[in-house]
Amino acid sequence: MRWQRRHGWVILGPPPMRNGYRKWIRRLIVLLGLALLVGLAAFQADAASAPTRDPIGLGRDFGLIVGPVTEDVRKELNMRTASGVVVYEIIGNSLADLAGIKVHAVIAEISSKPVQNLNDFGRLLSAALKEGNFTIGTWEPTSPENQGQGQQMNFHFVPNRLD
Repeated sequence: MRWQRRHGWVILGPPPMRNGYRKWIRRLIVLLGLALLVGLAAFQADAASAPTRDPIGLGRDFGLIVGPVTEDVRKELNMRTASGVVVYEIIGNSLADLAGIKVHAVIAEISSKPVQNLNDFGRLLSAALKEGNFTIGTWEPTSPENQGQGQQMNFHFVPNRLD
């Protein structure tokens, strides 16, 4: 906007609309529209890849109190690598309890997809809960007396619960 002087009056208004200004305004509108579309597409891509909630809160909703496999846990359970998610507690009358997941188990996979850390756990559990009827693969000691000496892979079927 610029100040224009007409017949002794000072008028605040847009510059005169000539052909060049019209083209400039059209180009500006098109560029702003494109920038908005690109920003929206990037936002949707970020939202799709990120978990909707934190993995620990999602695990709690599922019925598990979980944490990362630390080096101490790896040594205690005699694991080769510190990958997966450790189950510290099971919440009664939950999907995890119904599936038969045990305390001190290490969740290694959800629906045949490997779980390396808490972020994988949150992303895969969120997707699996939306689909319903999935399996969770856990490493568990063969017996409580032999904890850390021998392990076996167990698969737990999680049904689609209709409340």
